[in-house]
Amino acid sequence: MTMTNFPLRCWTVLSTVLSIGLLFFLLSFVFIKAQGVISLNFILAKPAGFPVGSAGGIWPAVAGSLLVTLIASLFATILAFFTAVYMVFYCRDDRIKLVVNLIIQCIAGIPSIVLGLFGYAFLVIKLELGLSILASGLTLAIMIFPYIQIRLQKLFLETNKQLLEASASLGINRSYTIINLLLPMYRKQILSIITLASGFAMGAAAPVMLTGCMMNAPVPESLASPFMSLPYHLYVLIGQGISLENAYGTAFVLMILVLLLNLLAAVPTLLGMRGKR
Repeated sequence: MTMTNFPLRCWTVLSTVLSIGLLFFLLSFVFIKAQGVISLNFILAKPAGFPVGSAGGIWPAVAGSLLVTLIASLFATILAFFTAVYMVFYCRDDRIKLVVNLIIQCIAGIPSIVLGLFGYAFLVIKLELGLSILASGLTLAIMIFPYIQIRLQKLFLETNKQLLEASASLGINRSYTIINLLLPMYRKQILSIITLASGFAMGAAAPVMLTGCMMNAPVPESLASPFMSLPYHLYVLIGQGISLENAYGTAFVLMILVLLLNLLAAVPTLLGMRGKR
């Protein structure tokens, strides 16, 4: 090891240790504060007490968060995938590419509270979706769409051009090549991108609080039903001073769910590394 590389390597190792240590510190701190309420009953029970949330559990919020994240991920992935495919494999006009990329970057920079206001004005009122899990899911889909699209576009740009040319020389149309060759080739990376974006959506409170999230609602029975979510439930518990202990318990469950999603995103990569061995 040269003297030039030594400081860089030390800083890299130190940064990694600090990042992992910060994660464990946050989890440990929140768990210690919440250990008085964390239990299976707390996770599976409904909110109770007066005001609501001072007793009981958080199951409707857990179910609502998972369902709205699933809806957001589904819609965002469909839109992002076809946009990335068009930009990489079909669009030949550099001006169109520039405009589309500029629009996507602008969407990525919109504050989440502004997206929530847009969802309320357009989806809830204009399209008459009402305060519902569908309106919240579509709003979150807009929020995570740039995250997925940009990464998919970069992924597809790494495709070997000779592979596409060989496929075309055999008389195979491009859409068949994309569906039957590129999708199986990149399925692990695509799954990782979608899973990471899902974790981003699950932790958002501002877009859902204006489009369908309630302080007290049952597990949604349809797409038109209002729902509870963990971030908004946490916001209300702290903002209104209802129960700080239950707020820590809610925060810990939310952190664990997001952590599990991020670990799930790493599984395809780990399996690919194991397969290469």
